[in-house]
Amino acid sequence: MDLNIPEMEAKWREFWDNNDIYKFNYHGGDRSEYFVIDTPPPTISGKMHMGHAFSYPHQDFIARYKRMKGFGVFYPWGFDDNGLPTERYAEKTLGIKAERMPLEEFIEACKEASDKSEEELLKTWSDIGMSADFRHPYRTVSEESRTISQKMFIDLLKKDRAYREEAPTIKCPVCHTAISQIEMRDVVQNTDFVYLDFAINGGGSVPVATTRPELIGACVAVCVSPDDDRYRGLVGKTAKVPLYGHEVKIIEDEYVDPEKGTGAEMICTFGDQNDLELWKKYSLDLRNLIEDNGKMNALSGPLEGKTVQEARSVIKKLLKSEGLISRTERIKHSVNTHERCGTPIEIGISKQWFLRYLDLKDDFLKNGASVDWLPPYMKTRYDNWVLGLKWDWCISRQRFYGVPFPLWYCDNCGETVVADENELPVDPRLEMAARKCKNCGSDDLTPETDIMDTWATSSLSPRLALMPLGLLDELYPMDIRFQGHDIISFWAFTTIVRSRIHDDLVPWKTIFISGNVYDPFGAKMSKSKGNVVEPRTVIDEYGADALRFWASTTIPGEDIKIKEQDFVRGRRTVIKIYNAAKLILMLKGDTDIGDETLELKSSLNRWITTKFERTLMEVTSEYEKFNVSRGRASLDNFFWNTFCDNYLEMIKGVLSSSEDEDLKKEILTVAFSTFRKTLCLYAPVMPFITEEAYHMVPFSRMKKSVHLESWPEFSDDRMFPEDEKEMEYVIEVIGKIRSLKTSMKLSMGAKLDSLNISGRSSTLMSFQEVIKSLMKIENISISESDEINVESGE
Repeated sequence: MDLNIPEMEAKWREFWDNNDIYKFNYHGGDRSEYFVIDTPPPTISGKMHMGHAFSYPHQDFIARYKRMKGFGVFYPWGFDDNGLPTERYAEKTLGIKAERMPLEEFIEACKEASDKSEEELLKTWSDIGMSADFRHPYRTVSEESRTISQKMFIDLLKKDRAYREEAPTIKCPVCHTAISQIEMRDVVQNTDFVYLDFAINGGGSVPVATTRPELIGACVAVCVSPDDDRYRGLVGKTAKVPLYGHEVKIIEDEYVDPEKGTGAEMICTFGDQNDLELWKKYSLDLRNLIEDNGKMNALSGPLEGKTVQEARSVIKKLLKSEGLISRTERIKHSVNTHERCGTPIEIGISKQWFLRYLDLKDDFLKNGASVDWLPPYMKTRYDNWVLGLKWDWCISRQRFYGVPFPLWYCDNCGETVVADENELPVDPRLEMAARKCKNCGSDDLTPETDIMDTWATSSLSPRLALMPLGLLDELYPMDIRFQGHDIISFWAFTTIVRSRIHDDLVPWKTIFISGNVYDPFGAKMSKSKGNVVEPRTVIDEYGADALRFWASTTIPGEDIKIKEQDFVRGRRTVIKIYNAAKLILMLKGDTDIGDETLELKSSLNRWITTKFERTLMEVTSEYEKFNVSRGRASLDNFFWNTFCDNYLEMIKGVLSSSEDEDLKKEILTVAFSTFRKTLCLYAPVMPFITEEAYHMVPFSRMKKSVHLESWPEFSDDRMFPEDEKEMEYVIEVIGKIRSLKTSMKLSMGAKLDSLNISGRSSTLMSFQEVIKSLMKIENISISESDEINVESGE
């Protein structure tokens, strides 16, 4: 093999860039002339991993296919470069801490780190052959994006959808910020179930089991089931909280499961969402033990100043020393954690900005149902999420790098002062310009220091991509969104939310959900396990086309294992295409190639043309359904088995032995035409080798790039079923001859002096020269028979 894959891929990347092959041009016309993709903007906090290398090619396959189908493909690129991930990345790479430097300097540091990372990431995406228009990538914290996000926040205010309130809020004690229900993940952990006795005023006690003993100081009630006869007589009485000594009421509620623990639960402010709901329902007292910094406050007594985990350990020792623990049981327990860092969340009272949307759940379900989900069962995850919503969306974060709220608060009258839209973007935290309250005229204003949730910006991705180019009205809603199933409740849901609230529209027609990537044994990859595979390693060893081939082996939503044989198959296909191009070029010699529309007289040519048209129908049908894997599998079967192993091998003999120049011209014209169209079908999945082969062979119809070719159009006039049947019969005969050679322990290239074939003699006589040439047989004896039989005449 004389193909240098790295050099070949580098050559065509440069060619595509220099010639603007993937440049998007909006020329007006009807919306139906365009195919618009809502591209998932990757975070800048790190490098590409195999999950990216698997899922991002899915959108590229379709973008390339739609271009060849004649659509103007709007395929933007973006980076999600705001929020906590970028802060953590900047701190790690630059060796800094946000809390230890001026805000403006930290913002500049984050920008510096993200700019460098984005430059490196763009090269990586280009390396795997992404055909997005990289000239104008959007960034979720750019000036344009901040303007759009702030403008849409003002729209929320106008629609009475955004409000600020001191209310129970989900918080991450490690990231030191409020988060939303969207960002919680349930994780099963091993923990202690601690059994305590609460003394009842008037005598007796009620046993309570808890996984949060550090919160007994925050206990405001003990709750039992109304159906639990054990505690029926205790409802309405008061009990004394162990160690802390304050009294709480014993109440009843159907929420309590009599079979869990002791059947009596302490209600704390707040251990979990159930505590919050019962606190609201029964107007219970508020005893908050955990500060915003995640440490216990003075109300916690001996636990003051300790983290939650430290407090849990200390309180168990104190309770045990006082003889207040009756027993401890080790259990598996589902814990709400922050998806960013894995820390168990806490619930506290604080002032936050919320997006009011619980009243729109029916609309979200209806709009979700109007989207075509691929695969369809992923819609169930979306529906379940919407049905389970219990909180309005908390959109404020107590962090540093992100989109600021365009707000100030008047110290004189308490009015919220909103920036004018023509001023945007603004950063109240840094702006020193004079400003007055629009209500009382006071210039004594306090800036809002919170920033927006990163999903509050990412949920506007259609706007972020289209508005800077002035194309929102022309190309929105979009046609398709590609994303992973792990962020259905994040990105898919929030984008549907924002589109409903701002535009009363559904953001796209279709959503394509990718699966997860696992190691060869089905395990999740991690550095600690030592099973991480890097995309760059695969590209260096097998090439980008082989990596893309691997990514094309699953249907929407299906998880994938990393198997070396898939990369090997991909590289073998690259080599096969290259060798086919060399062979076709060699076979041409000095023969002229005719027009692709010439009349076909040879059964051999009518057969391969029919097989291609059938393959074209199958591949196109699957691509239209976004099932690239099935389309490519059908194409593999045609290219490897029908075109290369049979047709090209057959025509080698005919071209070398025949003196019929018209037949030679017809054969070569069909071979060239079929190969060109086959390259077009492979081009979306394997862009590098198809470009290489396209420029190796002097096709009669050539454009600057194979990626500017049109997708082949099916033609019923190119279908010859009778010739197809004849050739299928011949191929069956050839198959039996190959089996005979194998049984004789001969290679396929070994010569046979003579062979006896019985079967359909008229067909065998017509194709005996093809059979002799292909199977290296000197003499063939043919006899009539209903059954095919081959045997050596030697």
